[in-house]
Amino acid sequence: MNERCKIRPIRMDEAVEAKHLIYRVAHELMEPQLSLDEVTIQWDAWGVFCDLDDIQKNYFENGGLFLVIVDDNMIVGTGAFHRYADQVCEVRRITLLPEYRGRGLGYALMIELLRCGREMGYRKMCLWTNPDKLARAVDFYHKFGFVNCSHEGADQDELWMEMEIA
Repeated sequence: MNERCKIRPIRMDEAVEAKHLIYRVAHELMEPQLSLDEVTIQWDAWGVFCDLDDIQKNYFENGGLFLVIVDDNMIVGTGAFHRYADQVCEVRRITLLPEYRGRGLGYALMIELLRCGREMGYRKMCLWTNPDKLARAVDFYHKFGFVNCSHEGADQDELWMEMEIA
């Protein structure tokens, strides 16, 4: 991992910067044929990232955590989880700028999320992703031990995964 980069909890004054980063990364991976402005307008209308409008409430006050990776005070990655069910947390908002990939930062972030989840008493982590557009993410999660699982009501383009962490 890059020695300049640090993983730490987000500060509330960084929420807008983190949301912008998540939009940039998601745009590149999910809808590159549209402009970032078009994607932002569309996803805002759909409420895709509305959890980021109140990180304190949706993560910290909901049995969770929201971490950022910073390089010289610039957010370059994010990762979070919140309570999903009894003793189960849901991993969310794993992002990393393309120029920071392949340096072990995503790995270090996931290790920290797992550590914190265990420390907070969770026995299982779950997540969902798009297996077609985010195949690299699916491989990443599989390497950590997440396994595919069924999920009632899942959309056709959703792959649900889970892992025992206790």
